[in-house]
This record gives sequence, structure tokens and C-alpha cells, in this order.
Amino acid sequence: MAICRDIAAKEGLESLNMRIVAEKANVAVGSVYNYFPSKAELITATIKEIWQGIFHGDTSQANLSSFSDYVVWIFERVKSGTAAYPNFFFAHSLSFAAEEKGNAREVMDEYYSHIKGGLLMVLRHDSGVNPQAFNANFTQKDFVDFVFTSLLSLFMKKDSTKDTLIEIIKRSIY
Repeated sequence: MAICRDIAAKEGLESLNMRIVAEKANVAVGSVYNYFPSKAELITATIKEIWQGIFHGDTSQANLSSFSDYVVWIFERVKSGTAAYPNFFFAHSLSFAAEEKGNAREVMDEYYSHIKGGLLMVLRHDSGVNPQAFNANFTQKDFVDFVFTSLLSLFMKKDSTKDTLIEIIKRSIY
């Protein structure tokens, strides 16, 4: 996986293939197929490894109890992931053949759900949130969906900052 991460970082996910991984690992191509029956599975495993490194390589989030601080942490983690793996967030589906795009989407959805779940958990445990901030028309889940969509938008604009989003969060729930 270290070789796959290195290729993804330097050349992009679309450059991953069995032959190159085998060559860089100094093993036969058949050996790579023993672990990954297809290129799609190799790419899927690499994507999972990169996501895990982005969010679980930094343990500082354990100290975050404020929702706004957690959003800043996510923004910074993805920003650092984008620096380490240029175009990673845009290349998931491009790296798969047409018949395998569903698999790429499942991996992306899994990590998006994980991020949203973390946001919701931190929001629910943030003691600084105004008790009247949410109601039937403005639920915590709706707010998390809004914040997550806003984060995705910021990631698409590679030169953007999180400042406006953080200010909206603070004015809305604190």
C-alpha cells in the first residue's frame, strides 16, 4: 500500500496499475494479483488507505469538543490531504472503468458518511450550542448536511478559506 500511496501522490490515482506496482515492489505481477484480483480493487484499497491516513493519521481531533473547531480540523485535514495527494478528491470516479464506477462511489459515500457522522456526534456533544438553535424546521442533521455540502464546495475551490463558513456556524448555533 505504501507504493500505491506513493504513486497516487506523485502521479495520481489514474497512474495506478498492477504492472507498475509490481515493478516498484520488485515482485511478479501475479503476486500483486494475489492481493488485488483487479485494478479496481487495487485502486479501491488505495483510496481507502489514503482516506484513513487523512483522517486517522492525526490524533489531535480527540481534544476537539466544539463543533466549529471540529469543522476547522476537517478542513485542515482535507487541505493537507489535497497537498499530499493532488486531485485525489476529484479523481475517485475517473480512476475506474465505466463498469466499476459504482465501487468508487461506494468508497466515497462510505467516507462522506463517516465525516457526516463525526460532525453530527460532535454537534450533539458540544455544550456551547444554544439549546434553541434547532427545531423541527432546522434540525441538527440538516445543519450537518449544510456544513458538509459547504465544506465540499470549499474543497472544490482550491484557494478558498474556511473563515466565512466558521462565522456562519458560530452565528447560527452559539
